[in-house]
Amino acid sequence: MIDETDRRIVQLLQEDGRLSNAALAEAVGSTTSTVYERVKKLERKGVIQKYVAVIDPASVGKLITAFIRLTVSAGHGDDYMAAKAAMVALCQTETAVLECHGVAGEDCYVLKVRVHDPKELEALLDRLRSQVPIARSVTNIVMSTHKETLQVEPEEINK
Repeated sequence: MIDETDRRIVQLLQEDGRLSNAALAEAVGSTTSTVYERVKKLERKGVIQKYVAVIDPASVGKLITAFIRLTVSAGHGDDYMAAKAAMVALCQTETAVLECHGVAGEDCYVLKVRVHDPKELEALLDRLRSQVPIARSVTNIVMSTHKETLQVEPEEINK
């Protein structure tokens, strides 16, 4: 469990991961050494997993965002579990796959991908289909994005 000071630190770091411990300390009304220890504790507990730079996909030529819903087709038992494990392993190696979520419902996975163009999307789908037994896939290409964030509201942090 984290307290209000930890929540505020997490919120501030989500807004700007480059904030110094001194700036964090000033914002939460604490000392630099205390904030340093709190941040280290949040990292050890896994509340703070890593620090990243968020890149504008269009600025690096990734103009197409798509969501791919996949259902593996290996039947039941060991074959099914092996197909699911193969899908997860493949997603780990595919740089175009930004997110891979195992889901409940009629699909097994939902992937979020970013690619340069339709040809790259087609090539990705071909690789997925050739390496994992897939019964069905549905691809939705994003036309516009109205909200996209990596931030989690601090009230929702329960670690």
